[in-house]
Amino acid sequence: MEKNNILKVTSIVTITIFVISFSMVDQLSSVFAHSFNTDDASYFLGLDKRTKVELELAEKNYPLNITLSMDHTDNAARLVYDIYYIDEDIVEDSDFTKRYNKEITSSNSTTYALVVADLLDEVLREYAEAIVVDIDLTNMSNLALLDNMKNLTTQAARSENDAPTLNYTKFFSNNNPIVNYANYETAKALLVEIKDIFDNQLKLSSNNFTNQSIDVILTLEKDLGKLSNLVNKNNGSPAELMELVHLQIHPSLQTGFGLKTKMNMDGMSTNMNGQMNINMSRLMNM
Repeated sequence: MEKNNILKVTSIVTITIFVISFSMVDQLSSVFAHSFNTDDASYFLGLDKRTKVELELAEKNYPLNITLSMDHTDNAARLVYDIYYIDEDIVEDSDFTKRYNKEITSSNSTTYALVVADLLDEVLREYAEAIVVDIDLTNMSNLALLDNMKNLTTQAARSENDAPTLNYTKFFSNNNPIVNYANYETAKALLVEIKDIFDNQLKLSSNNFTNQSIDVILTLEKDLGKLSNLVNKNNGSPAELMELVHLQIHPSLQTGFGLKTKMNMDGMSTNMNGQMNINMSRLMNM
């Protein structure tokens, strides 16, 4: 009896430490996020691509699945509002048209690389919503906790105590069931849009690149294809998708197109390989 009580207490303490540590890191998401310095053009184009995706999905589902069509229509309406009021100088439709034509005709490969980076984060968000996973896949700090979460999830599963905690099993599981199909459709459609930008903007610009840059383009093409397969077949874990985007695709975009990362807090930064220079052991031992 005494041995069982000790095991229960140990399990509760382990879970509690993990929940507190994860909560602390979650509050610092903006610090550890793998975010690039964006500009008005990339932000505008990113909203434009997302708006078109939602409008196309709304039309695709109408009238066969009116519920999905309404979900995508609501998303499109919100994005149209956001993109229309992105610039205070836009006061009527003709102003918006001028802004739209300007960004479409003047943007370069670096701008479109930023758009791809932004859309990749949206893919992770939409996929997480689709399978209802309780972890922010766009937050790079969660990568540093992968090993800890695996160990602690195993200990929690063996515990006889039903202490309240998040279920991280889904984070490492393959073939998770789709709960919110509208989000899943959006994630898949965004990947198609990313492939289109890669083929028609980024890949074509590689004609003026060095051999090293061409290697980056080929790596990007392979990794984007892998990401599409994982999402479309729904046969990869959220952790696998997260690692692929943050540790392979984002760094390739950064290397190939000179993207700059935002300044982080003192002593906390991301390098070209997408690896974090932070002392996680200190955090976990607090």
